[in-house]
Amino acid sequence: MADLAKRGKHVQTYFTYEALSPRGKRKSVSSQIHREDYHTRGARHRSLQANASDLARNMSVLAWAVRQHLSYTASFTFNCQTADTNLNNQIERLMREDSIRSRCDVAGKFDREKMWRIAEARRVLDGDCAIVLTNRGFMQGIQADLIRNPSKLGKNEDWVNGVLVSETGAPLRYCVHSRRGYSGIVNERQIRAANVIHYGFFTERFAADAVRGVSPLTAALDPLRDLKESVALAQARAKVAQVFAMAITRDGEGAIGDPDEVATGYSVNFDHPQLLDLSPGDDAKFLESKTPSTEFQSFTKLVTMLSLKALDIPYSLFDGEKATFHGARAEWLNYVHSCQEKRADQVTARGEYTVWKLRQWIRDGRLVLPRGLRVSEIEFTWIPKNSTPWWDKSKETRGDRDAVRCGFDNPMRIAAEKGFVWKDNIDATAEAIRYAKEKGVPLDFAPDDTNQQ
Repeated sequence: MADLAKRGKHVQTYFTYEALSPRGKRKSVSSQIHREDYHTRGARHRSLQANASDLARNMSVLAWAVRQHLSYTASFTFNCQTADTNLNNQIERLMREDSIRSRCDVAGKFDREKMWRIAEARRVLDGDCAIVLTNRGFMQGIQADLIRNPSKLGKNEDWVNGVLVSETGAPLRYCVHSRRGYSGIVNERQIRAANVIHYGFFTERFAADAVRGVSPLTAALDPLRDLKESVALAQARAKVAQVFAMAITRDGEGAIGDPDEVATGYSVNFDHPQLLDLSPGDDAKFLESKTPSTEFQSFTKLVTMLSLKALDIPYSLFDGEKATFHGARAEWLNYVHSCQEKRADQVTARGEYTVWKLRQWIRDGRLVLPRGLRVSEIEFTWIPKNSTPWWDKSKETRGDRDAVRCGFDNPMRIAAEKGFVWKDNIDATAEAIRYAKEKGVPLDFAPDDTNQQ
């Protein structure tokens, strides 16, 4: 019986998931499952935010990575797509009018596109942010640290890091604060979720388990902090190596600088090359620290590469010196593909903004819809600007043309991929042809009316 017990224990140990049986090889992980917000609750969330902001403020690599991310994910063009051309033009005109900073930002400082760019930057560094839609038609940006639990919690209310949630995890209200001075927090107020666009990176968990956003940069903060400090130490060591340029050794018992030692009599000027005529037994060694070493440079490259992966940015975009054309091209295409999900978040948030704007224009009498048409029936889209820039325009144009001819693609999708509206381009081309004919200037791409039957 004891033998069977031993064998049963042996089977249980070796024929199971190894992650369940560390057997002293690694730290055991707690079996208790928490909300994702448990790990970033309260001051912890603000600590992550402060850490990321400090690195972006003082480390050019991270600042560049964030700007690179914004360039690919935060610029869009609005296009209304109803069957009524006049209605499309009217809505697009209203959207342009309300995009200027005096009609967009509650503080009158940023235009609409800048506001969305800042929102993207804040969710990258802070995990999330909130955009409050005011009754007067303005947007108000709220940073992550200003969303906090209220000072007094209501009975049976489930507040998670400043968000009141229902049993299903749906947000009901947000408790936001204002700043006073440099760091003071005042004016606690609760805003209905219907008036807030909560924009952030939400982990791959369901709504009830991930209320606040967590930036993918979180996994890279520690390596980046270590890299920053290591580079600073390497720079300090290099300075020391430059200051102490030469060491003179002697065979005698006394050391240089000893009061009882006779002066060496050597005079060295490092402003120009020197020839030293040394006495027997003396030796001159120039300090060579090999700082930074090749190994250190390889290590910093590896850490930088791993850190950029937090935002899916390939290292060849950071340093393309040794990248081949085809290798860099493949990495770039993979990166553009990875940006689709991030752009989709922007499109979703901008869609909420657009519906809010449409209802506001109708309420204020600036927009009158045709009889029977409802706001929910108005089709529109936000097209990424320069989403996939030209790499080789001649070859890509021929490929796109052949794909359209074979029925594998269509002009509208190709235009959207390149960051512009196909119909707008056709209208602009028609205007160019008309104006050229009016001025008597022939265009190679324009049809010749004399050959038309």
